[in-house]
Amino acid sequence: MHRITNESNLWLNAVKMEEEGNFFEAFFLYLKDAAESLQKNLLVRAALCCSCAANCLSITGNLAASRQLYLQTAMLYEINGDSIIGESVREALWSYKECYEYYHLACDSEKTQVVYDKYVSLTRRINPFQGEEEAMKLMSERKKATNATKNDITQTNMQISAQVDNAMENILKTIESIYTKNNSEESNSESTQYEVKKFEKSLIN
Repeated sequence: MHRITNESNLWLNAVKMEEEGNFFEAFFLYLKDAAESLQKNLLVRAALCCSCAANCLSITGNLAASRQLYLQTAMLYEINGDSIIGESVREALWSYKECYEYYHLACDSEKTQVVYDKYVSLTRRINPFQGEEEAMKLMSERKKATNATKNDITQTNMQISAQVDNAMENILKTIESIYTKNNSEESNSESTQYEVKKFEKSLIN
């Protein structure tokens, strides 16, 4: 209880700043929370923090910077999906759905397609008869919702301030490093076979 109400709680302070309209202050707190979450390997929490920080920047009209953070958010969800697939198919699918949405917000069509294929492939294996059709319908609905969100983002030529740039630099490098490592492990045939075996076992369970 003390942790939830403590003034040192980065998340609650960030939310408070955002609700009061102090979007830049909230942005810095969200990023700090994301950095601490990454140190603890809390990928979903870090992704949530990055998405909230991106939302704060988009509200202030800083579209370029917000897209960078939406991209990092998507990468974290993709890493989580890839790493959890052998333990929980449901969480993997949820992670890929979130990932798909944020890649779309980041306007990265190539990665959006990659994660779309991952989601549909996984759903097809779970339900060979209707899985693919249901997955395609769901992803289409998510895309429409994301398009509506993108239309609400104010477009501007505002440059990234030095403070914002410096705050983003370290966390972007950290996430890029984790993402690169994840892709490297995925390309390893032994690692891939191990995850497939865990996945098939989880279907039985």
